[in-house]
Amino acid sequence: MNPPRGSPDRRVLRRGALLLAGLTLLNYWPMLFGRVPFPADLVTQFPPFESVRGPNATASPHAEAGDLVTEMYPWKLHTRRAALEGTFPLWNRHSLLGTTFVGDPQPALFYPPTLLYALLPTPLAWSLQFLLRTVLAGLFVTLLAHALGAEELAALAAGVVFAFSGWVTAFQTRPHLDTVTWLALALFAIDRLRRRISGPRVALTAAALSLPVLAGQPESAAHVTLVALAFFLFRFALPADGGPGRFRFAAAFAISGLLALGLAAVQALPALEFIGQLNRGMDARWGPRPLSEIVAFLSRDLGSTPNSAGVAIPEAAAYAGILTLLVAPLALLHRNRRDAIFLLALLVTALSIAYGVGPLYGLSRHVPVLRGIPNGRLLAVADLSLAVLASLGISALSVELRERRHARPAFWVLAAGAVVIAGSGIALIRWQGRFASHTHALVSLRTFRGPASSAAILLAAVLVLVLALAGRLGPARFAALALAFVAADLVTASFRFLPFVRPSEIFPAAPTFEFLKKDPEPHRVSSVDGTYPAGAELAYGLESATGFNVIPWRTESLLATLGTSQGVPAFQSQRIVEDRSRLLDLMNVKYLAATTWNRSVGNLASQPDRFRLVFADGSVRVFENRTVLPRAFLVPAWGIDVAPSPETQRARVTSAEFDPARSVVLAAPAPVPFRGEAAPELPPGVSDFVQRINDVRLTARVAEPSILVLSQAYDPGWRVAVDGAPAPVLRVDYAFDGVALAPGRHTVRFLMAPRSLRIGALITAVALLVTGALAFRGGARRQVATRGR
Repeated sequence: MNPPRGSPDRRVLRRGALLLAGLTLLNYWPMLFGRVPFPADLVTQFPPFESVRGPNATASPHAEAGDLVTEMYPWKLHTRRAALEGTFPLWNRHSLLGTTFVGDPQPALFYPPTLLYALLPTPLAWSLQFLLRTVLAGLFVTLLAHALGAEELAALAAGVVFAFSGWVTAFQTRPHLDTVTWLALALFAIDRLRRRISGPRVALTAAALSLPVLAGQPESAAHVTLVALAFFLFRFALPADGGPGRFRFAAAFAISGLLALGLAAVQALPALEFIGQLNRGMDARWGPRPLSEIVAFLSRDLGSTPNSAGVAIPEAAAYAGILTLLVAPLALLHRNRRDAIFLLALLVTALSIAYGVGPLYGLSRHVPVLRGIPNGRLLAVADLSLAVLASLGISALSVELRERRHARPAFWVLAAGAVVIAGSGIALIRWQGRFASHTHALVSLRTFRGPASSAAILLAAVLVLVLALAGRLGPARFAALALAFVAADLVTASFRFLPFVRPSEIFPAAPTFEFLKKDPEPHRVSSVDGTYPAGAELAYGLESATGFNVIPWRTESLLATLGTSQGVPAFQSQRIVEDRSRLLDLMNVKYLAATTWNRSVGNLASQPDRFRLVFADGSVRVFENRTVLPRAFLVPAWGIDVAPSPETQRARVTSAEFDPARSVVLAAPAPVPFRGEAAPELPPGVSDFVQRINDVRLTARVAEPSILVLSQAYDPGWRVAVDGAPAPVLRVDYAFDGVALAPGRHTVRFLMAPRSLRIGALITAVALLVTGALAFRGGARRQVATRGR
């Protein structure tokens, strides 16, 4: 007979929400005064901000957070701008010659909390999401722990442990955390479905399985899905214990899974289309985290990378509290030993794969999904497992203290083993710390969060545990003290992981960017040799050929000619001056920002016939590309150059002999309409160019059959209409958009309207109706039953 387990109720939910909200506000209290958690120094350390930051400005100590500057915050700004324009951001024209925004899952456009950015100013929405993520992450773990048999205070402790763990703290603002947040709810929903099948429980399971996909991180979503599937199989193998039969449970879970796929289709289908254009395969080998980084579970230092224990932050952050590690083994003595064993197996599996040890790691290298994703992020699963195990351990000891005057020897043995392991790990950290460099951390923070603090907390945790084991603390007092202990430990460790700044200090106004925005003609600007951070163009509303994100392989290959890639997000001046092609002109890059901090100014100034100095501010110099081509231009049909293979197309476009103003490279002969209206009175060309977020409109005056070249990265989501009639979008010059035009005056409109989005939206709409009907049906039944009483 399976031992009885606690069932979550409204009181636990309410108390958990209040406790987590209070601790979150305590941790992020500067937000109450209008401050925003953002590493502004990563922006203002660049040359264009010399006059903004002042001569005596110093950087705040914090760990690596570059993604927040180059991607996360600029994406939210783009979402907000689209909302203010009354549209939905399907395309990002500001980075990397233009790239799909709806197809990239990481901006998480269909994730419900993203609605905050449509309704509120970006700094406020950004701050509120810190609160929302932390509370939800902890609340779902609280529900799961209580459902698996943890007592109320112990379940609350589990929520606090996970919400303020090192991994959750370090991945704030990143889609990885938004994705993993829903894992505990998925496990909770599967557990409830195993006990009793109902419409609302099927709907809850479907929602919990779909939200990780909508949250935006495909690799983490794969981890969540695999863990949820493993938990389902575990529950399927267990006896029913009064619940539905195995095959009814399996059928209900399958229905939930199908509904989850439908709910996520609106994001999944555009994402699959986008992923298919990338130069990435599922056979990539990311490699494990170094085994030495396992000391992250004992290191409270989140203030630098590597930190005082030699751990990379955020990627390897994993601190879940010292007391958590000491009481987690006691879960094996809980009445619900089967779930404790599952969680322990999940913990061992996550650690084995993350750190690349043991047969489980070898097996993961042959599992189709696991072998191609960065599995070091399974540390999130490890922290979640530890949190729930700790809650079961606290509950087991509390029950033991109610039934006996002091704990049995088994409790002492498990606790002693945990103390020895933790003590050895902290000693190792202290030894490694003698050789570590802490260039990013203040002495006060190192003292507060370094190895010495871990040792002090270990001694305090041992004292609490010994008093409890010896019967000196009653069960209620021990549970309350354990909750307070983990809260104090983890909140102080996670406090001020990021600096707090005023909203005006986030991408502040700077003379360089004010100048670059003055030119009214459509044009692109680019940083050279890292003059300013990648993503700045998106943040300031400019357009660029560079940036920092995964992009289709053709665009990536073309940009690599001038030096940019995922690892090098800015053009390299040496590559530019050595390049003899007109690739920079074709990309519509009119301005290049260089700096005297390196050789970029000298390199560009060495070619005055090509680059003209037009602006100077401090160490920044902006050069104008004298031979830049317009954003849209006409090439006569007689200039068509057919090159069937992508390799040949790229070679011709990047050759010194290729003139993009007179020739255009196509993969096959284009169906150019040779008959049209009479030649227009005005000279041939493009006018009335208007570009919005999802569409481009222009007027083309065509004297002879021509190809209109639009300098933006080709994407299958674009549609084109010529004088209101659909026309085929051509991939021209290897990686750009184009359309064939007959002589005459034409109104041309390019519209971003991916077919994958339309199909996905239809599937999601149907799934929403079915899921809503299941949830409503159960709610209606409960109301009828209540009235009947």
